Amino acid sequence: MKQYIFSLGLGLLALTTVSCNDFLDQYSQDLVVAKSVTDLNELLIGDVYLRSHEVSKGMNAGVYGFVNALDDDINTTGTSQQGNIANTAWTHTLAPLYGYFTWQQDVRYNYGATNKAGDDATWKTLYSRISHANNIIDIIDEMPHATKEDEALYHRVKGEAHFARAQFYLALANLYGKAYRPDSAATDLCVPLKLTPHVEHDKDKPTQFERATTGQVYAQVVADLNLAVEQLTLSPQPDRYRLHRASAEAAGVLLSRTLLYMQRWAEAEQAAKRVVESPRVKLAALTDFQMGKPFLTRNNPEVLFSQGANYVAAQDKGTSLTGAPGDFCVTRELYDSYVDTDVRKQVFFSVNGLSDSISLSNKYERVTGENHISDGFLLRASEAYLNLAEAQAMQGKDAEASATLARLQQRRIADYTPTPLTGAALVEEIRAERRREFCFEGQRWFDLRRYAVNATRPQQKSIVHVFNAYSNSNAFLTTHTFVLPAGDPAHTFSIPLSVIEFDKVPMPNNIRPKREEVKQPKPLPVLPADDEDNPTPSPAP
Repeated sequence: MKQYIFSLGLGLLALTTVSCNDFLDQYSQDLVVAKSVTDLNELLIGDVYLRSHEVSKGMNAGVYGFVNALDDDINTTGTSQQGNIANTAWTHTLAPLYGYFTWQQDVRYNYGATNKAGDDATWKTLYSRISHANNIIDIIDEMPHATKEDEALYHRVKGEAHFARAQFYLALANLYGKAYRPDSAATDLCVPLKLTPHVEHDKDKPTQFERATTGQVYAQVVADLNLAVEQLTLSPQPDRYRLHRASAEAAGVLLSRTLLYMQRWAEAEQAAKRVVESPRVKLAALTDFQMGKPFLTRNNPEVLFSQGANYVAAQDKGTSLTGAPGDFCVTRELYDSYVDTDVRKQVFFSVNGLSDSISLSNKYERVTGENHISDGFLLRASEAYLNLAEAQAMQGKDAEASATLARLQQRRIADYTPTPLTGAALVEEIRAERRREFCFEGQRWFDLRRYAVNATRPQQKSIVHVFNAYSNSNAFLTTHTFVLPAGDPAHTFSIPLSVIEFDKVPMPNNIRPKREEVKQPKPLPVLPADDEDNPTPSPAP
């Protein structure tokens, strides 16, 4: 039997051999040998899943903490009726995220380049979790599971390890690899694909880690998710664990999303339909949307799975999309896309009385301590419906797609009356509904990437971000406008510098251009208008 040494006490896994680079290293002082599926279950909880944790000051460059600062649903607020004074978000969130929000070549620098943060937290953390999942997957078949209880746990832990590995690779692929194109996936570079528990290290090899192709990474994600669905169907996740541990339904939603990214419409339809038809999957009712109360809580019937932190609903309400000067706000374009009878418009958002900008008020709850609903690694029942509708529409099944879309919209819009749509108009409405439903859940940026390379109905869009700058004393300084054109290489992040610098001969990196602000033309001088009816009298000779 294979034996691996793990740390149970500290929630860290230490391999019998140690990785040669940072994103696979883990050490521990409290080591035991894993001898049972129960041991692996504890390792899964402590070392594979991302834990919920307290976020005090809003979005940042931490693990997946910036994904909602990239797209067209977010902007910044300038001045207010009470003067040009910024709130605390400027120091803690807006200035540090300058490189991400304005799509800079080097995202590490804050506004003014007075401070530099790391750019590798997401990369290192996700690869570390993948490494732990690899070890569980490698050894679990050899663990005894003769009793009914052990057999049930065996299937769940195996399925969950494959699910987690898939979710993390899908995230890495969409941050550091190009959007999936069926015609070039076999050659487009993605991220290193590490599936084995042992460390491959050749001291004479100049490049230790090689980038797999987009096709290879996505094929592995699909294989992992299919296996996760199979195992978690054999041993369903108990209800009491379903929020923070994967189920067959959660794996099915992620599988259908992945297949949409790959433009494999028929398979995406099948995967989403299985989830929609599950008796465990429910949509929230109109009455579940209540003014002044957060919608996405641990008690929401739509939440299928969540792991990791929530950065847009930080404890300090002054640092999380308040619409106040010096903070981020919700774009008017997004806000105006909801009809007035849409309960999401009434519950998710509010208008900041001082700046007239839109704040994200009650989509998430703000709690002291850890928030159990992530703004990045979240899976909901409503996505199964929208994935199904999109897959049907892309196959020309307009009637079925319209019916699927209506099933969701009637749970979102009071006095709902469906509008008959077909063809391109139907696809456009499904995409718009997806934007409304999943705003600030870490999906919009990736959706924009995949729409741009859609072989049948491409949709390309430039994004404009306005960065309002303040001084160290929180006084308003200047406004800067940045544009990310459709198709710009900055839709893909560079491989973190620490990873590139590790090898003697670095793996090929993604090229991001330098980004300058768009200079606004100066207004033309206003000349006095000619008064033809009452000409100025000429001076007397």
